[in-house]
Amino acid sequence: MQKNTRYKLIVGFLAILASVVSIYARFAAQFPGDLYLTLRLQSLDSPFLLSLMQWVSFIFGGWRSVLVVIVIGILVWWRAGRLEAILIPVAGLLTLINTILKLAIERPRPSADLVRVLSHERDYGFPSGHAFFAILVLGLLAYLVFINMKNNRLRTIFLVGLIALILLIGASRVYLGVHWPSDVVGGYLIGGAFLSTLVWLHQAFIDRC
Repeated sequence: MQKNTRYKLIVGFLAILASVVSIYARFAAQFPGDLYLTLRLQSLDSPFLLSLMQWVSFIFGGWRSVLVVIVIGILVWWRAGRLEAILIPVAGLLTLINTILKLAIERPRPSADLVRVLSHERDYGFPSGHAFFAILVLGLLAYLVFINMKNNRLRTIFLVGLIALILLIGASRVYLGVHWPSDVVGGYLIGGAFLSTLVWLHQAFIDRC
């Protein structure tokens, strides 16, 4: 199978899966297992874990996410080049689509009578903007590390760290009671579809050069 065809299939598969999950979320306040998984995660009660989740959620939310994009863009320009650095702010801008999706789906966030709500958000819940940002921006960084870093051991460390951070960001939103697990999964799937598209376009550009 040609590489171009493989990327098309990945993008198409993620787009279809994200669409199905989004449509279901439009009509279901919870997915099966959402409440159980949330309560299980919140049962891991410790001051350290709470602080960790709060800080991770804080750093990658609001105006701080803009700073994250700028810093990553500068580092990528320095280590990989201008073309790769341009992809980072493009990914950052694509995360704005999340707001449109929230308004279209109108899914409420978890309520305090069901879970512990440790942070308060006023907009809709699906998809998780933090998860969308994490998989798109940090996932793109992981891709650039994978194709550009020559030291295998260092590359593995960076990739494992980025994957762990992406998962931790999603988990923090559930732990703080501001998202259902399915909100996070939705953010990962939709962001993953856009990430795959950027990777596909980048690979197509490289092949033509």
